[in-house]
Amino acid sequence: MDRYNKRNYFRVELILPVKWRMLDFDEIELVKKGQGCNLLTRNLFKNERLGEATGTKKDDHVSGAFKKLNDKLDFIINTIFCESEPNSALDRIVEISASGLKLKTKSDISIGALLNMSVLFSGSSYLQIELIAETMRTQKVDNDYLIAANIICIDDDTKDFLTKMIFQKQRFDIRRIKTKNGGLQE
Repeated sequence: MDRYNKRNYFRVELILPVKWRMLDFDEIELVKKGQGCNLLTRNLFKNERLGEATGTKKDDHVSGAFKKLNDKLDFIINTIFCESEPNSALDRIVEISASGLKLKTKSDISIGALLNMSVLFSGSSYLQIELIAETMRTQKVDNDYLIAANIICIDDDTKDFLTKMIFQKQRFDIRRIKTKNGGLQE
């Protein structure tokens, strides 16, 4: 974590599997017209609440357990699917904020390219988010490319989720550093 981060949004280093594709001409035109968010089709967040209770609390608990099991199976299937895609075999997001990301890939992506990205998150719940990003720079690193991109189309709920996730990761990193060093010194 960079203590002197002067960006609008804090960023964290982590590794997230990602499936991506370049937008076609018609999709690029929609983005240019400010309608790019209409291209986002994924069910971003799986609703963890089951709605109104219709049975006993035990029934609700069992139903909730089956829903969580189903969500985990969906996540596993999506992960397997992601790793079988040609552009996603070893592609990973290595740094992310609510406004941008860094992608490590075997593919050389030109600056200015627009990418539709599906990012898989794991944790207490499993979810997949979709966003559109524009590449800003590329850097050759060994046999891979490190692509820096700005997020240009993202749902407000997804942006809020990313912000919360980033702060949660930063708190975790600070606690880990404090524990390792016996306290944080100024």
